[in-house]
Amino acid sequence: MPPLRMMALTALLTAVLLIVACDSPPRAVRPVIYANNDQAAVAMRTAPTILLVRIGEVRMIGRERSVAKPPGVGGPNAPTIPLHLARIGAEVLLTVHGQVRPSVEFYSWVWDSGSHGGPRLFHPTPGGIRLIFLRDEGGYLHTVGDYPSYDLELRSSWLPALLSSWKSEQMSGADPLVRLIALRLRAELEGVTEQQLREDFGEEGPRVNHHWVTDLGDLVRVAGPFFVVNQLDQLCLDARSPSARFAACWVTAGYFPGRCEAYQLARKATADGFREDFLARMFTSCKAVERYKVDDIRSGEAPRFGFYGASMAPQHRRETLRVFASAMDHEIQRTACGVAAATWEVRDLPECTRSLK
Repeated sequence: MPPLRMMALTALLTAVLLIVACDSPPRAVRPVIYANNDQAAVAMRTAPTILLVRIGEVRMIGRERSVAKPPGVGGPNAPTIPLHLARIGAEVLLTVHGQVRPSVEFYSWVWDSGSHGGPRLFHPTPGGIRLIFLRDEGGYLHTVGDYPSYDLELRSSWLPALLSSWKSEQMSGADPLVRLIALRLRAELEGVTEQQLREDFGEEGPRVNHHWVTDLGDLVRVAGPFFVVNQLDQLCLDARSPSARFAACWVTAGYFPGRCEAYQLARKATADGFREDFLARMFTSCKAVERYKVDDIRSGEAPRFGFYGASMAPQHRRETLRVFASAMDHEIQRTACGVAAATWEVRDLPECTRSLK
């Protein structure tokens, strides 16, 4: 082949390859929607790349795609949903797992079709702080799932305390992901000042849009209910400030079983007994329904706290019983340990062993 013809052919092939490369993300990055939380949790926990980032430039590329939605996934009552592929640039604030880098470009199929009445969506808003879970797909970094959301949202006001704790190697022996979640909880709750407490908490509980740990379900999905409640219980008992102890006690008492006593601890957290009468009523109400939770444990039915992982199904039984066995309320604890002792695969619960000593 003559040299000039060979050069022309090479140039043509190079141009074709460049065009294909430019157009390849919509073809290489396939939309992922998990049918259940077990699948989503595994994908997030085992992601090869986990980064705390500040979202920068966001650009929609390619055409809208109609994607099949599994029946159990919330959102529009339709078999398919429209998603758009977003190319997202971000500043890396912290590397939890994977290659250390100052910035990252990744892709995610996102809802960009107006109002949405279902579960929380992944909104890559510029300036937003997100913990993202990524894997390589066709040479591109892609979120491990797309719809509805497979990330954790953080507020910028928590960052200084969280990053300081991370650099100080607090809890450095723990798994990096669960360590970050523990430090994120501590950063939020220990950041509640006395003034904020009194602004957030009215005569009948938290005021509208002033709730604490609003992403509790997301945290439980990633770290499990036992880890999350254990962190909240510790903060309820020994957080540095009265306001932090009050907030942590309120959250753990309201969302997890066997924590009625946390309302009493919240009453004692502040010097002036802030909202003491209301907390006393909450304690009485909590104790009145506690017997039903005892019945739940004994029956082996699904427990009445509505988080991912809260079930007596074999894959979740051990963790669920650990939540009950670590309860502040002794009847709940004794009942859970009794059930564990009679169940071969969970008879060695450490919480029950300690309670016998």
